[in-house]
Amino acid sequence: MTIIDNLTRAFHRRKGAVPALAAVLIMAACFAQAQDTGAIVRERCHECHELAKTCLVETDDAQWWHETVLRMVEYKSELLTADEAAAVSAFLADKGKRASVCTPQ
Repeated sequence: MTIIDNLTRAFHRRKGAVPALAAVLIMAACFAQAQDTGAIVRERCHECHELAKTCLVETDDAQWWHETVLRMVEYKSELLTADEAAAVSAFLADKGKRASVCTPQ
């Protein structure tokens, strides 16, 4: 029996726990995706320029970041898929997430 099975059974015994479990799993998935997107930024953006360049930008304008990421993909088409470009753009438009790639890991 897995941990997920145990958690599911425990939550089923409590009224209203299933929605709570669903919320926790969704939040965990979002956190994992944010971590993965941060890793993509650290690995792939660093191929062409230092992350310090990204960290100096202060705008949270999602459209500006989207256009900037697409311009980078024009330079190097294999850099990101369309879905990755969208995720990276949204990640970089969020000041807190962007800051996470600006601090040493």
